[in-house]
Amino acid sequence: MSVEYGQPQEWGQQPPPVTGGVKPERPLGVTILAVLAFLGGILLILVGILAAALGAAFATAMIHGVPGFPAFLAAALGIALIVGGVIELIIGWGLWKGAGWAWWLTVIFTALGLLIAIASLVSGNVGSVVSLIIDGIILYYFFKPHVKAFFGVTAGPTT
Repeated sequence: MSVEYGQPQEWGQQPPPVTGGVKPERPLGVTILAVLAFLGGILLILVGILAAALGAAFATAMIHGVPGFPAFLAAALGIALIVGGVIELIIGWGLWKGAGWAWWLTVIFTALGLLIAIASLVSGNVGSVVSLIIDGIILYYFFKPHVKAFFGVTAGPTT
């Protein structure tokens, strides 16, 4: 049975896709954010490796009387940074490919960043205005109809 727009559908039948199954072109802003996520992920991994190496250097220095806590702290920080970098790379890949889960993760993490920037501003950190503005622009942008269409997201308000 062929269904066209404007005609009634049977119960449980999916409406035909609006774009004919062709994914919309990646918006420029999404491309920029994906590239920034790739670069940020690589940077986090490199800094994590450096911190882990520093932890190993501290561990070696323990033999010469330096306490072991800095070694553990540096190693834990290094591992956390590496994991964060891998997550950032995965999100960047999802943004590049237009995966719906990447849209959701970006919106959630950006909203958390916005809340942290507001709390920081309230506590007197005037420099957090920059983060507040950037996070606000990204959230606004991600709710634009063409961006939501690229990710195949239908939830939430449309700006």
